[in-house]
Amino acid sequence: MGEFIGAATGDKRHMLGKFLYFSLSNLLVEKEELSALCESMGIAYAGCNRLSVSDAFRSATGDIRERVPVTTDGETNIYLAYCRDNKHTAGILSRELVKETLNRHTNQYEKLANISCGKNDGMFRCDNLVLDDAVDVQGCCRKAEELFELYQRCANRKQIETICVNFLRGMEATKLSVTGHMYFVPRTFMERVDIFEDFITLLSGLNKKQTPLVVNSFYIIDDAKQRDKMTEEFYLAVKKEIAAYQEKCDYLIKSSSQSPAVMERWVLKVQALEEKKRHYEGVLQRELDGLDDEFSVLKLLSQELQVRARSIRFQKAA
Repeated sequence: MGEFIGAATGDKRHMLGKFLYFSLSNLLVEKEELSALCESMGIAYAGCNRLSVSDAFRSATGDIRERVPVTTDGETNIYLAYCRDNKHTAGILSRELVKETLNRHTNQYEKLANISCGKNDGMFRCDNLVLDDAVDVQGCCRKAEELFELYQRCANRKQIETICVNFLRGMEATKLSVTGHMYFVPRTFMERVDIFEDFITLLSGLNKKQTPLVVNSFYIIDDAKQRDKMTEEFYLAVKKEIAAYQEKCDYLIKSSSQSPAVMERWVLKVQALEEKKRHYEGVLQRELDGLDDEFSVLKLLSQELQVRARSIRFQKAA
């Protein structure tokens, strides 16, 4: 990070691009609100398939975590209430709410309730509730049920991340090797960074988890050192993409895929990656020939897929 030379403002002609970073932790947004926001900003909505009953149940019960300190006669006990797995039966998802007493030589565990859900009917149930002086057992069960309903009608972090990554891909952004959502956006697409920042800011206001999201960006100065740094980052990122593309193309060939649509989609992905390389050569003012060997193998696989797809379509048309 210390090798980047940035600026808050600048003339596009003297900038290499923009450094963009954002956070998506602890995120849950109503799908209808998310769809409307994407449409209003011209951002492709990925659809966000409904979470399965199993995933919604695990997520909802996993969010139940209450820390309760209780002071009696000058002595403070700390209790932790949360859900843990127990034996599952066919067609029933089941967890139990427990209270753990902390700071003991041997922590004590007490079962407070059974929480279950039918895989087929989606019915959420809380049974065998035990009244407790420290933990609001009914409140925990009620919260778990509310979260269960919420998870089924909301888009989660992973689904929204797909929308963000697709938008960034449209800007030919390069994922940087540092940890987190950090990208380099070439100067050709810098204006669209403002749209993305507005999207994340508005998304934060729709977040049911009420955790603020963070987004920011700064310009990267166009000089020899920065071009060298971004060339290194581009190589690291694209080599990973090429490896993933090669694996997928090789799988489609070896498995004798009979879907021309799927094969053609991967041919287009390879072509887009080649176009991205050509674009970055212009931005970075150099030939990115360090990827020639990897691209040669990938192009051969892509050509094989294209031939197979055409052959299958021809046979179906005959």
